[in-house]
Amino acid sequence: MKKFITALIGATFLFLGSVAYADIPQIGDPGKAWAIPNDYQLGQQVQEFLDTQPGEQPSYLVRDDAKQAGTGDLRDFAEDPTCPSATDAKCSGHPMHYQAVLPNCANADDVNCISDFGTIDDSGVKSSASFARYFPNKALNQYAGDPKLNLPSGVAGSIYSLPSATHAGGDKYYLSVTLQGGAGANQNFSSGNFSIKMYPVVLTPHNYGDISMNSGNSGYSQNNRGRSDGVKYWGMAGPGYDGENFCVANAVEESLCAQRYAFPANVRYYVKVRLQKSPGGWMHGRIASPDISIVKEGQNTVMTVTANPVAVPVVYKMYNYLDMPPALQAMYDKKKGAYVNDPWFINDPANANPGGRSAPNDDPTKRNVIISCEASSATCMEQLKLWLPYVNDQATALLSYWSVRTLDGNEMNSASACFKDPNQVTGIVTTNSTQYSSGPPSFSKEDGTLNYKVASPHFTTSKDVFKGTYDLVMRSDVARCLYGFSKAPINATVSVTSADGTPQLATTIVGERDGWLYLSAKNFEFSSPTVQAKLTQEAPAPAPTTATSTSPKSSKTNPKSTQITCVKGKLSKVLSTKTCPNGYKKK
Repeated sequence: MKKFITALIGATFLFLGSVAYADIPQIGDPGKAWAIPNDYQLGQQVQEFLDTQPGEQPSYLVRDDAKQAGTGDLRDFAEDPTCPSATDAKCSGHPMHYQAVLPNCANADDVNCISDFGTIDDSGVKSSASFARYFPNKALNQYAGDPKLNLPSGVAGSIYSLPSATHAGGDKYYLSVTLQGGAGANQNFSSGNFSIKMYPVVLTPHNYGDISMNSGNSGYSQNNRGRSDGVKYWGMAGPGYDGENFCVANAVEESLCAQRYAFPANVRYYVKVRLQKSPGGWMHGRIASPDISIVKEGQNTVMTVTANPVAVPVVYKMYNYLDMPPALQAMYDKKKGAYVNDPWFINDPANANPGGRSAPNDDPTKRNVIISCEASSATCMEQLKLWLPYVNDQATALLSYWSVRTLDGNEMNSASACFKDPNQVTGIVTTNSTQYSSGPPSFSKEDGTLNYKVASPHFTTSKDVFKGTYDLVMRSDVARCLYGFSKAPINATVSVTSADGTPQLATTIVGERDGWLYLSAKNFEFSSPTVQAKLTQEAPAPAPTTATSTSPKSSKTNPKSTQITCVKGKLSKVLSTKTCPNGYKKK
């Protein structure tokens, strides 16, 4: 479970959204995004199904062999582990790992950067956004990359102006494209996880308090983490959240929050990045109807993702432990607060601590517990089904998303080897469901199907029936690898089945173009259906029969043929006819 390490803060908020955009059709709940409640009191137990937490992914380049702090968290160091560059004297020759928020491409030959971002209309006309600034202006652990080492530069996220896609708060968007990787002491950096996150935002005044700072590695004393020994160490920190705002990024020194807003409806976005190396493996997206383009430009790779945003249901519920229904209490360990069927708890119940805004305590009235579920966790999908009756099978909020990411090693553990190409993207699965299967769709050899489980509330925040979306895009050669197909065209069907086995009506689309298979299911209902894709290929046609030869040898394979010998003086002909031509006599 995720550990809470951010500082709590107070805040004031000034709404700057323009009412001129109030009538714009929007995805999900309109306007300013729902904020996570600040349920911090002792005795409270919170269950949260939310795919993305507030706050940005920070850049950092860190020495792996820096002295550990001994706090029990391997991300905590007794000394500053951060590096301003790979060649800095403090870091050169040491193993390192990085997380890079990529910069905007300033020049045509820049690499590991965002080269274009904007919208595209139905006729294919693109409208590019204008880069405005980094947010914050300088990342806390900003560092200089080195293309010779395959190390991207790490900066802060970018703010763009996009007048072709005005939202309820204006035309500003926050875009963060990140790469992760590492290197041994030889400093030959590898590339790992890749992600793109985009949000409509309003830059809103925000009071972060005296102890807050921008997200990243920073020196802290232990008394800021609930301890009184005063030991100083370096660990990941950030400004946290206050129950009033959903800041996708923070500029603490400027007292500004990039407040999240809903996407406008009926707008299709694209993001184009130029990389030294293509991302590899399988991807997941919070998008709909995606198109992927990956092309080589000299030694570099240009990747473009084009898609529509989607609305994803949030489920959030807080109980004072004493008021928690007995059926729910029975599913959470009284001493630890952990879900009793979680393998993490089963394997090590003594050290299980789901986290929250207090230290652990065996008395449930003297601790604060927050179980923040990962969207791809099978255990969390079980928990969502458990909690839905207690929220009337209804979403707490409907947040809109546009994001894609590569899957990590844990998510790919049980995936087919056909999906695991480290040198190229093998495919992407996208859904607007609250919870979803970990990894790519599972392949059933027996049924010949690619199966994907999803789970969400049946109703939206306005009590309408929530409609699901699912897209599966994969390389045609990956499909042929899975099924053992030839290069002949592939046929496919998509179906949706409810948890009780009842087939659902859904709008499905299937196609193959430019070396990619595209499969889609839309407008199906929840709470926990399975989406199945089945690929087939017609048996090859029999080889055509070879034409009969007129030579004497062909008589063995064509007994019905008649052959005669015709002569004219010294000339002789063997013919497959009954009579000889004029001037010739039958021999």
